[in-house]
Amino acid sequence: MTGSVLPENVQLRERTALRAFDYEIPTRIIGGPAAIARLGGELTRYGVRNPVVITDAGIRAAGILDIVLTHLPGSVPVFDGIASDPTTDSVEEAARVIREGVHDGVIAIGGGSPLDAAKAAAAAATTGRPVLDLVGPDKVDIAPTTLIAVPTTAGTGSEVTRFCVLSDAASRRKVSISSMRVMPKLALLDPELTTGLPAGLTAATGFDALAHAVESYCSVWNNPISEGHARHAVTLIGTHLRTAVNRPADLPARMGMLAASCIAELAANSTRLGLAHALAVPLGAAHSIPHGIAVAHMLPEMCAFNEEAEPARCAELARCLAPGARSLSEAVRALRADVGLTTRLRDWKVTERDFSPIVELALSSDNTRANPRIAGANELTDLLRAAA
Repeated sequence: MTGSVLPENVQLRERTALRAFDYEIPTRIIGGPAAIARLGGELTRYGVRNPVVITDAGIRAAGILDIVLTHLPGSVPVFDGIASDPTTDSVEEAARVIREGVHDGVIAIGGGSPLDAAKAAAAAATTGRPVLDLVGPDKVDIAPTTLIAVPTTAGTGSEVTRFCVLSDAASRRKVSISSMRVMPKLALLDPELTTGLPAGLTAATGFDALAHAVESYCSVWNNPISEGHARHAVTLIGTHLRTAVNRPADLPARMGMLAASCIAELAANSTRLGLAHALAVPLGAAHSIPHGIAVAHMLPEMCAFNEEAEPARCAELARCLAPGARSLSEAVRALRADVGLTTRLRDWKVTERDFSPIVELALSSDNTRANPRIAGANELTDLLRAAA
């Protein structure tokens, strides 16, 4: 809003078109139906002779693991002890399996939890250091063993991120490893592996991808490359998420969402996010709200908050999501309702008494500092109250 008068009590961070940026993506990406059939050949390409699969019990129960194993040569060991909210303890166990098996490659299969856990385990196994020693920015000083990521949800984009988000039982907090070295060597995006995803999980993970794109686009740390990725990801989600939820076997919709999830993280990997994630992460940690649902609670409230400060940018993104939408927050709310994400924070037993520690953690997040409109404790509390 350069040259415009901001509404009273609205503080905007400076945004400059000349901000220097450093964009890097070391991950090769293969996508399309039957992409998984290329897995065996890709292992040969990367010189992997003794791989291990890291996944969770749900992927095994859904039959996805069996599909993947048919495309691997010989008998490949499987570690499926990753929980839906991966802990540092389970990552240590996976790292032990990698080390003791002298595995020269890791195949990570699943949603964001197995993928993040596998990235962290590969780093811990290769460096020989405890997982908690790697928490923080750029603590991984040795390139981990070759990792191939096979996402089975369209939400986190973990297959192309430098982050591994884990739960530390001792501190009862989320911790994050951040390093370009943990990024997979290869991502295989096969929509046929996502057709069995339930509607609710499709919706929740889709909203996580939407938040990545929206928050990256709005971030004051964005850049011309991330902006282009973010806009396209929002357009893909507006086009495909409803269909993926309502017609789960629709391959074009499933491929569109896999692409959107990946592209949204190609944007967010270099920009950080915003207030929706700053609040959703501690909400999930403290109240066991699935991450995509926590994000869906906070995203329209953040959009409404930011629209007061940057209406033109938000309107541009609204047109990507829903041509003809009057506002970004309206378009996000409409999509959220259409895909059945109708709960409120109170449905997860979150009350006013719980707001203070959540806000305290959000204030310490880089995601809060990346948000274009400045938010303090009072503003963050108001956002939680609006979502309650």
